[in-house]
Amino acid sequence: QHGWSFKLSYYNEYKSYLRMRVCGPKSSTCLVLLSAWGTVMLLLLGIFFHIKSVILLEDLDYDQNLYDSAATSCFIAGGAYLVIGLISFWQKILNDRYQALEPETTTIMF
Repeated sequence: QHGWSFKLSYYNEYKSYLRMRVCGPKSSTCLVLLSAWGTVMLLLLGIFFHIKSVILLEDLDYDQNLYDSAATSCFIAGGAYLVIGLISFWQKILNDRYQALEPETTTIMF
């Protein structure tokens, strides 16, 4: 009886991983890397807009009043990248667990 309960819990855990997966292992890894890069870049850009870096004045059409709104926009976009990165990291963990739980299959080559 112990063997049946183990197989049933194994099957239920396997099914739950199938339901929560949204993207595959390669796309989740790619999204994690791109999100990390985007978050760091946008947060640094937001900091430079916030301290009113002179080199960025050209990007604002020489209007110094736009520094604060540009900084806020960069911080919001950086936060969005962070959320997407966290979701992608969660998907990566799910994909790793799914691959560990995946039943052994045999490949027949002709």
